[in-house]
Amino acid sequence: MEQGRIRLKDVQFDCIVGILPYERENEQPIILNLTLWLDFAKAAETEDLNESIDYAKLAEELKGFIRLSCFKLVETLVVKTAEYVLEHYPKATAVEVSVAKPQAVPGCLGAEASVKISRQ
Repeated sequence: MEQGRIRLKDVQFDCIVGILPYERENEQPIILNLTLWLDFAKAAETEDLNESIDYAKLAEELKGFIRLSCFKLVETLVVKTAEYVLEHYPKATAVEVSVAKPQAVPGCLGAEASVKISRQ
């Protein structure tokens, strides 16, 4: 077994997330970070991407999933994203998801709120 991790760092896109009326109507930027743990042995032996996880495909899928979901809470976003990964990518033995909302605190330049969860 060759336990390894794949990390998607600072995947930025706009989506509907939040509970305030303007957040329900206007997309805002989020920054998604994701770490997956999986066994690299078979992929390293065969050099077959099917034995690993295509991180470019995963990033696009998660972007679509999150944008369509229009979550109210970032907490829900990270929990449901972790569930999505573990359900759709069975090679992943664990996942850590964090999301930051750079514009979470209106009128405060540089303020950012973030939420993180780990699941096995």
